[in-house]
Amino acid sequence: MKAGIRLIDSIRGTGIYSYYSELKQLADDNEKTALMRNQNLVALLKVLKEKNNYYRPLLQRFSDDEITSYPMIVLNNLPFSDKQIINQNFDKIFTPVEGRAHQKKKTGGSTGAPFYYFVDKEHLSWFWAHIYFFWNRYSGYNPGDAFVTIAGNSLRTANRQITESVYHLLQNNYFIKGDVIGQEIKLSKSKIKKAVLLYGYPSSILNILNIKPNLPALFENLKAIFTTSEQLTPQARRSIEEAFGKPVYDMYGANDGGILTCECEEHNGYHINTLNCHVENMKNEHGMCEILLTNLSSHSFPFIKYRVGDLGKVENEPCKCGLPWPRIVELKGRTRDLIKLPSGGAIHGVYFNNIFYKFMQIDGYRIVQQKDYSIEIHLHLKDDNLFESTSAEIVDFIKNSMPELIISVRKMSEYNPTNAKFKLIESYVD
Repeated sequence: MKAGIRLIDSIRGTGIYSYYSELKQLADDNEKTALMRNQNLVALLKVLKEKNNYYRPLLQRFSDDEITSYPMIVLNNLPFSDKQIINQNFDKIFTPVEGRAHQKKKTGGSTGAPFYYFVDKEHLSWFWAHIYFFWNRYSGYNPGDAFVTIAGNSLRTANRQITESVYHLLQNNYFIKGDVIGQEIKLSKSKIKKAVLLYGYPSSILNILNIKPNLPALFENLKAIFTTSEQLTPQARRSIEEAFGKPVYDMYGANDGGILTCECEEHNGYHINTLNCHVENMKNEHGMCEILLTNLSSHSFPFIKYRVGDLGKVENEPCKCGLPWPRIVELKGRTRDLIKLPSGGAIHGVYFNNIFYKFMQIDGYRIVQQKDYSIEIHLHLKDDNLFESTSAEIVDFIKNSMPELIISVRKMSEYNPTNAKFKLIESYVD
């Protein structure tokens, strides 16, 4: 089935398979990777200076020699961007580069209003090459091997060149729609049997396990599970690993900002696709560390020092796994996943992760904050008989640290993902 990946490249005008092969050779050569990354940044800045209607005036004060010699200094002199700034300057920022194909994309769902943008085919090639690289490194997957995806719209593929069904066939991907999973769902045992890895939303995987508890037994060749698109809670990781008896590796990415990351077997942060994305730390208005992204592979629609809206910290310390790429540590989710305090402070949802993980009987939760700052905690317990005592203990614990909040606890029947990504935190405080 390796031929299927090559056919996708041929039809879409991408170079996924060749870039994947290059990544495997580069993985442990940190010096060469750093050199290529620097070259990518220099090339991006020079293109923007010469051709981009938005960044050209900002870069005119730097000579080409200065860009070549001091690209990081030049980059640090550019302003940050975010979705609002990009939308306000869309026609200037989007400056197609001749001879460099691009494709329209959008984000939306639970993370906010739809946001339309473009990425170069070069970016798409490296993005998927990194996905295959991480899968290979941590599960032994080889491009063309069979895999199963259980997810909603964000992992589905629709483009003019290849229909979705043909695309998944060429990938050797059995796609199970994880939007709303009911008792009537029918599964192909023969396709699941062949799969070497499982990829998908944590909530969708857990929901299908509730409906089809015998699902793990159908995977005869499964090596690992890779989760994505949602925050993976400790409870969800534990439940999935116990059900399948295989390791879970969480992936974090943002297609617009150009970042694609994955945990290694150390589970101590997320290794960054440093060749194609520059990531830096910024302390935001809440005093929390927020990441800024610069997509090094998208020239026609640049994302420069882009506030993607996620909290985390870049760390360059060597990882015990041996992969020398930098990592994002303390990845906590989106900046909008904050519980606001009447006094003006904010608490990130990861605070609740740490509380709930101490209660082995809790295997799922959601938190909703209303406009009046009150909090509704929706819990799913393995044993409903423990609901009252568990609820009381949790309320007492939170009240001790945040006495100003009004807290109520309700039963959550099950994970119920919709077309949007499953949201752990919802705050309606303006």
